[in-house]
Amino acid sequence: MNIRNFWKILSGTFLIVGASTLSAQSQAQMFSRPGVIGDSLSQGFYGATVEEKTQNWAYPVLVSKQAGSNVSYNVLKGPYLNFEDVLKGDCGVFCIAASIIGGNGSTVGLPTHAGITGADYTTVLQTSGQCENINATTWAKQWYWETWYWYTYRWVQVPDCQSPDKFHQFGLRSSGTQMQVMQAVKPSFLFGTAAANHVLCTALSTSTDCLDQARFLRDIRSTMSKMAAIGSIKGGVLFTVPNVTSIAFLENYNDPQGRVNYSGLKAFFRSSVSDPSQVLDKNEVATITNFLTSINNEVKAQAVAMGFALADLKVLFDDLKENGRLIKSPSGYSPGYAKANWPLPGQPGIFGLDGVHPNMYGHSVFANELIKAINSKYGYSIPQVSEYTAWYYDSLNRNPVDLKKFLTDTLFGQFISWVIGIFV
Repeated sequence: MNIRNFWKILSGTFLIVGASTLSAQSQAQMFSRPGVIGDSLSQGFYGATVEEKTQNWAYPVLVSKQAGSNVSYNVLKGPYLNFEDVLKGDCGVFCIAASIIGGNGSTVGLPTHAGITGADYTTVLQTSGQCENINATTWAKQWYWETWYWYTYRWVQVPDCQSPDKFHQFGLRSSGTQMQVMQAVKPSFLFGTAAANHVLCTALSTSTDCLDQARFLRDIRSTMSKMAAIGSIKGGVLFTVPNVTSIAFLENYNDPQGRVNYSGLKAFFRSSVSDPSQVLDKNEVATITNFLTSINNEVKAQAVAMGFALADLKVLFDDLKENGRLIKSPSGYSPGYAKANWPLPGQPGIFGLDGVHPNMYGHSVFANELIKAINSKYGYSIPQVSEYTAWYYDSLNRNPVDLKKFLTDTLFGQFISWVIGIFV
């Protein structure tokens, strides 16, 4: 080997080592202080509640850990119930009462993870742990002495602080709105999606009345503009919203009398449809589909504008719905393909028992799609979460509960269905 070739090889070696070191430093800098805004998917909603064991499997927690970092958050213990624990007998009377009341298992002064169940880009901007809308005002009498002998009043605008829902109360406490938390945290990396509830509301209410494109566009753009102004954010990830009319919460229903506006998609817990408001007909589904397309186009545009990674979860979910996702251990064992439903005997699934949110295994799938997008955008090699391990330790997948059968075949289940039918 001549000296020129030797120096070429040596120089190439230094370049490879240097690039590797730079990449590692860049990833460490990027995830030095990850911050999170979001909704139930980010907070770890599962079964109808949020609690420590579900929060530990939320995608920002999983992705941050895989990237060698972490996020901090207020740990919840309710409100509401973990259906799986109740149906399996792991949550008795006192457990149910405590869960319904809810509270905090532990708290932090300033959470770096501010994602809250039920949130969207509007509440990211205006809902704190203490006020439903920090910008809301009302008129009140202000008494004053007009003269030394005349005490009277005038009408003035004052803050109108109404209590928010319990998820915001326990999740944000006194730290402000999600946006105010991020402005205080000054994150280096942002998990920034809160788009789903702008359209998921249609599936949960079987109505299109909640769709408001102008509000969505105004508030997502305002959110991203304020995030860019923080100045500390080096990167982030957004994701598109899956087809909400294909979630396990909804199922096809054909009216026995052939009435068109009584046929379509109904909530799984309803045995029949007694009013057109209880079903999404084909025209409403078309409206939702068009709205979803506009939402996802805006999310994609914001990802480009912010220089963020983008995970196309709509494409992922469509593929899950059509083909399923293979679960396979390192030794080659496979329990089969997971489908876009909650687990049933002999059939793995990605949903929890509410038919809306992922189970433990589903959260791992979700996290891995974000990791792929981040690695592709920034050139990192963040390792993926073991989906087989997540399936293995997911008690719902390993020991399935057929919630629909429970609701129809047991007296207690029929009572629950009747109660849900009245209040939903």
